[in-house]
Amino acid sequence: MNEIRAIGQAITSTNYATDRLFNFNPDKVREMAESFLASGISEVEIPEAVLNPEKKSGDKFLDEETLKKTISMLPPETKVIASYIGAGKAGKDNARFLDDTKKKIDNLMAFFPEFSRTMLHPPGSITDGDVQSVVKTWAELARYAAGKRPGFQCCLHNHYDGSCEKADDVRRYLDALGEENEPALTWGPDTGHCHGMGDEFLQILDEYAGLIGNHFHIKARVAAFDSKHSGDDYRPERDIWKNEAESGRGLYGGFVNCADPEIETPFHEIFDIIRKKANPTEPAVTGAIEIDNPRQHPRLEAMCSVLYLRTVHGVDTAMKLSNDQIVERVFKG
Repeated sequence: MNEIRAIGQAITSTNYATDRLFNFNPDKVREMAESFLASGISEVEIPEAVLNPEKKSGDKFLDEETLKKTISMLPPETKVIASYIGAGKAGKDNARFLDDTKKKIDNLMAFFPEFSRTMLHPPGSITDGDVQSVVKTWAELARYAAGKRPGFQCCLHNHYDGSCEKADDVRRYLDALGEENEPALTWGPDTGHCHGMGDEFLQILDEYAGLIGNHFHIKARVAAFDSKHSGDDYRPERDIWKNEAESGRGLYGGFVNCADPEIETPFHEIFDIIRKKANPTEPAVTGAIEIDNPRQHPRLEAMCSVLYLRTVHGVDTAMKLSNDQIVERVFKG
């Protein structure tokens, strides 16, 4: 039986109380780390954007001055163990994607000694043949990363609005991943984006759970909030995310705190499948708590997630704090 351990995901803080969404500048990354640390989470996942948050000219993959500032502002207890890398040129120019992404992984490894896994975002609409070529490219990338840091894993991140959203899409990628049979290339399901598979969500998760490795995303969904993906389940009068900041930015209004009482994400079944059938190479499968749309202060969102996950689902954190200690840390800072 696998242990599941919760870690933090940076978007949880960066999309709160700011005109700029997905802001990975040093102060926002620090706020994220402090929010999770208060609830006993010392391990975090940060997107590749921390390498160059303002996309300065020169080496577009690295703004070393800003990255060093980010690291200097992180709490000393915080460890960056994972990242999230975009599709880039995958599916269009795989050789370019491979070269670019190797540089990103090199930089992340150089600056974060505990960095040991990364999510890989699938490209947009592509053909079946392109899926095979993309997965082969990912496998080559995974072998490269594992060669530099033994035990490293690259993880397929299924995602809304692309070539790995619906049930048939996800099956194509997972079949190709299974055929590739590269131990360093795994599936890191996103429990929120898995709703794109519709009624086949749990069936596919169960069928392909053996491809899950050391990492996945813990995300929850309330269909009533999401006009883009919910169809008849969407309720305009319930849509709390109708605001200018969201319009046209690609946010997904249905993704909320996993402790929200209205979630439809079947966590009991999800965690049971991962505990029984995933194949981690480490003592625990880490699940990154990701809240695309924090409605309260991120420190409260993180606390609610942690208390819910540990009390209801037996998912704990690296720091073994009691519930009382967590509440005290959150409110007394």
